[in-house]
Parts: sequence; structure tokens; C-alpha cells
Amino acid sequence: MTERFEPGKTVSFRLPPDTPLHVVDYLTQKKNELGRKFSSEIAPIFVEAVSQKALGNAENAQISITLPEGLTADQKEWVKHPNTKALISQLLYQVVTKPTTPLDFDQQLLKDPVEEKEPVFKTNAMIQSFAQKTFLNFDEDDD
Repeated sequence: MTERFEPGKTVSFRLPPDTPLHVVDYLTQKKNELGRKFSSEIAPIFVEAVSQKALGNAENAQISITLPEGLTADQKEWVKHPNTKALISQLLYQVVTKPTTPLDFDQQLLKDPVEEKEPVFKTNAMIQSFAQKTFLNFDEDDD
């Protein structure tokens, strides 16, 4: 019987010969930069990649978007929240499938989220106004 992997267990493997140079360079840079903390930095990346593969998520079913520079820690956490990701996904779906139709948000996503212990990023009136004018009002484009 094969030994089961458990959190905290050491995983060791060799990089395949066809590993892209940018991956080798990234790993080398991180190892030099982090030293003994290297594995704690790389482990979440490894777990995420294996998780995507295990769940059967095809590479072409996902895209990666670089976050803009200058976001606060609270803003980054807000973007990483599952409700925010679902909202962005729904927005993208509607923009791609119905580019001329006004956006119709799932009411479930707009309800108050379950009480959270983490701080939630809140926008100010200027950002809300910009988003509403830019993304939520397509009436002017119907000419």
C-alpha cells in the first residue's frame, strides 16, 4: 500500500528535462532570495497547480490577471474573496456572451455576505460612481 500524503509531509521531486527556462529562473531567483523559507513560498503554488489538475480544470478554462500595483492588503484580500471572484467571473461571462446587453447580476451575489471575520474592502462614492457609469450603464450606447 502506498503511503498517503498529509499536510506537513515532505514532498520531493525532480524537475523534468523540458521544464521551461522561465520556471527554472523563477525557482532559482526565489531560492536565492528566500533561502530556507523557499519551500514555504513554493508550496502554495504547487498545491494550487495540483488542485487545479485534480479538479479537472482545463488550462484554457482559466486566465490569470495581474492585479494593479498599489493595492492595499485589504483590497488584495477583497479581490481574493470567493464572492468577488464569482462577481468578476459573472461580469466577464456577460460581457463576452452579451456585449450589447445591460449587465444582469445574480441577486444571490448582491445579498449581504455571511458575517466574516476578515475586513472587507469598501469602495468610496467616487469609485462606485465610476463603476456604475463605466460598467453598469449601457443605455447611452444603444443609439
